Amino acid sequence: MNHDLLDCLIIGGGAAGLTAAVYLGRYRRRVLVLDAGDSRLKWIPRTRNVPGFPEGIEGPELLERMRQHARVYDVPIEQVLVDALRREPDGSFVAQAGERSWRARFVIYATGARDVVPEGVDGFHDGLSAGQVRFCPVCDGFETQGQRVAVLGKAGHGLRESLFIAGFGNEVTWLAMASKDDVDPPDLEQLREAGVRIADSPPQQIECGVGSGVRVKLRNGQLLEFDTLYPALGITHACGLAAALGARAQADGQLEVDAHQQTAVDGLYAAGDVAVDLNQIAVATGHAAIAATAIHNRL
Repeated sequence: MNHDLLDCLIIGGGAAGLTAAVYLGRYRRRVLVLDAGDSRLKWIPRTRNVPGFPEGIEGPELLERMRQHARVYDVPIEQVLVDALRREPDGSFVAQAGERSWRARFVIYATGARDVVPEGVDGFHDGLSAGQVRFCPVCDGFETQGQRVAVLGKAGHGLRESLFIAGFGNEVTWLAMASKDDVDPPDLEQLREAGVRIADSPPQQIECGVGSGVRVKLRNGQLLEFDTLYPALGITHACGLAAALGARAQADGQLEVDAHQQTAVDGLYAAGDVAVDLNQIAVATGHAAIAATAIHNRL
């Protein structure tokens, strides 16, 4: 173990974790970022709703800029996957990654979220890189105006996302995956009023091709073509290590926090997508600023 006691250990190197690193670095605190390297920023071809980038910025570039920003204040970033987190009798925390371990007075847990990826989609990652497959209509629904948009997801999440995307003045088809019969009549009427089409037959094959859009073949033989596909299959939040210490989590894994982003475990804070709130870059940075400042004031 590295026996040096850090002021704060940040688990997660995405927007939240790196913003917290900048704040704590500027507060002249001893801090370390442990980054598994799987931030959702890497999946973003270009985002245009991050303040200060009106022309947009590619997700990987934004991630690298945020890393550089943290390094300006001499905050080290270790590329490791934390596989255990425990609390010592003196109230400090110990994080482990294989044979390595680190100890800190406080922890900011910023492990983010994972979008559920549809299975059996040819060219999925190419489509994602080209912007034909998208995960966040809050982030980029504006760019779908006038397009043919498919939303893939069952009743509940898929229906709500279809209605949301229909508000951008495009042609929306809900690929309901044989869940239409689970929808209440008032909700179906709401879809009709919004102009959302429903294709209830489950997809048999989905193909994404750079420059050629998205082709969906349904089990009933129908062939549909779209400009953009939004998988609406849910999100999982990597809350396991925090929950094992006693942090309270909602059914989807988001951690419950107080006004200062502290979980139910004293000294353990959560920021970004893993904390209860809207999953957005701007929200993640706000969480991080609040948590880092609260920790600084307690040190």
